[in-house]
Amino acid sequence: MNDVRWLPMIAALIIAFAYFGIVMQGKLRLLLVSEHRQRFFTQFPRRISNVMTYAFGQKKMFKEKKAGIMHAFIFWGFLVLQIRTFYLIYCAFDPTAKIPFGIHHPYALLKDITEVVVLGMIGYALYRRLVTKPKRLTLSGEAIFILLMLAALMISDFMVDGFAFALARMPENYTDAMFFDWANITDQLGAVAEEAAWAPVGNLFSHMFSGMSHAGLVSGMEISYWVHIFIVLTLLNVLPGSKHFHVITAIPNVLFSDHAIRPRGAIEPIEDLEHQETFGVGDVADFTWNQYLDLYSCTECGRCEVNCPTTITGKTLNPKWLIVNIRNHLYNREKELLAGDKDLAGWEVEKHPNTLVDDVSFAAIWDCTTCRACSEACPVMIEHVDKVVDLRRHLVLMEANFPQELGATLKNLESKGNPWGLPTGDRANWSEGLEVPHLSEKPDAEYVFWVGCAGAYDDRQKKVSRALVKLMHEAKISFAVLGNDEGCTGDPARRAGNEYLFQMQATANVEMLKGYEADKKKLVTHCPHCFNTIQNEYPDFGGQFEIIHHSTLIDRLIADGKIRPKQTPEGSKRVTYHDSCYIGRYNDVYEEPRKALSAIPGLELKEMARNRTTGMCCGAGGARVWMEEHDGDRINHVRVEHALETKADTIAVACPFCNLMMADGIGTKGVEVKSKDIAELVLESLG
Repeated sequence: MNDVRWLPMIAALIIAFAYFGIVMQGKLRLLLVSEHRQRFFTQFPRRISNVMTYAFGQKKMFKEKKAGIMHAFIFWGFLVLQIRTFYLIYCAFDPTAKIPFGIHHPYALLKDITEVVVLGMIGYALYRRLVTKPKRLTLSGEAIFILLMLAALMISDFMVDGFAFALARMPENYTDAMFFDWANITDQLGAVAEEAAWAPVGNLFSHMFSGMSHAGLVSGMEISYWVHIFIVLTLLNVLPGSKHFHVITAIPNVLFSDHAIRPRGAIEPIEDLEHQETFGVGDVADFTWNQYLDLYSCTECGRCEVNCPTTITGKTLNPKWLIVNIRNHLYNREKELLAGDKDLAGWEVEKHPNTLVDDVSFAAIWDCTTCRACSEACPVMIEHVDKVVDLRRHLVLMEANFPQELGATLKNLESKGNPWGLPTGDRANWSEGLEVPHLSEKPDAEYVFWVGCAGAYDDRQKKVSRALVKLMHEAKISFAVLGNDEGCTGDPARRAGNEYLFQMQATANVEMLKGYEADKKKLVTHCPHCFNTIQNEYPDFGGQFEIIHHSTLIDRLIADGKIRPKQTPEGSKRVTYHDSCYIGRYNDVYEEPRKALSAIPGLELKEMARNRTTGMCCGAGGARVWMEEHDGDRINHVRVEHALETKADTIAVACPFCNLMMADGIGTKGVEVKSKDIAELVLESLG
């Protein structure tokens, strides 16, 4: 055993891990005071698959290629170099040790290459932060410090090898090794002497040191060794108190993410609603431990804000700062949450002066369109929308504190079953003059057309409902509707935080659909919000229904030759398609609408810069269509500007609310562009 290294190594490890343990126990204890759901321990095969794909595979990082490559190689390099770290620590106890399984020398080559690559990536990271300065990145001394520490870690490792290789080439009759146990150092040098041919960078460093004295080389090796160990142990203890805590928590966060067990479009229901005493999240302690992991894991990379409609238009809500502000509130209350009213010494614990809503901002909570652009971009799978909805639930159900204009919408939903507050008896009026049987009249129908509130009541969207009916007649599809029996799916109520109203509507619709045996049929709808709610959220209430979006149905009918587009719709030669968040990011329906449009002869489809997974919301989701925008630019106006950049004459949509928002933006700007649903465009193409 090396008498020089083993004792200080033991002392260093004890001090470092003791401090690390003290810090970590606070973070772990916070998880224990949060709400718990045992289901996070289910479906482990899928969870492991997510870890391999998103954590180790870094899949989401590559949406921004240059930054993604940089981060991925730093991460992968970090994993490769852990072997070296453990090896160097073990060398304090056995200087002649080698990495087992016959990979000692090949690993030396891999390690050198890896460290060079990591240094290059660190250089690029510093260049981005200090020179190019992407808007989404917040310049912080902490980030620069961590990057410089990582660079020093690589360089100190090269220096350890360089000094060791230089010593290995020196004559063996030197014994002036100051206070070092030269016999043991000689043993260690024997273990690394053959590595020089396998470690090109370390070997290069050794030539730089070749003119030094024996004592100087020994001192240099020891200093480099301990500097390297010091950096490793310092980084270990810097991580839990910084945004770089994600280095420790990101993999567990991906492992326990909701993505493994729930559709991304489904909000977690409040169970046993009738007997709950509190609703939603009014205190940070009301979040689940899984949501705490989300907070711990935020890297502050800002990817979540790149396609966020509220950030783009200058509103209060920024998804990065939403998570950071909740996390800061949690950390500011850590002692209070762990100690209760009094600490171990009996002293009263100082209460944090602000409520969670104060620190997050009321405006930010209500700005959210629930489009999921943030969660789609997050590399560690943080869910932002569920936290916003939880906060809204508390404000609505516990405090009746919500934007004034939303009150009328919620009352209309409760009393009339639609957000407009129009008579229930008028729900089937849109179909006048068309052959549209009620399901009770045609119980053997193959499809049930779920019209939705917009398709039944909004004058513009009634035309889309009629267009879809005509397409189904053209394709000779057997279908029926539910007429006045249909009610709002509850999506606006749920996203606005009124879970009680949503569950009333969901339960009533599920019972009604089952009463007509619609669970044995196929449902079709042109509303992405209805589609998402029925497919992903009604199963929580016993409603298992097969439902497809009308864009998918139209694509199938064209592919099967049941409808045949023949001509270019008048005035719609150059078309750009706007992705609906609720069929796109929520349900991966991207190509079907595009294929349906591309089947129209003479129609030129032009993509907006922000499309598919990076598409920008129209601003209507999350019940925002029923609320005013009080600051920044109007979201739908900015989205129309994106469409105008393509020089298109028509904006194609596949959602009634997108249609409404695009039409409003077009009208306000006074431009010669139309907004049309894909059903209308395909119908016009039939001639």
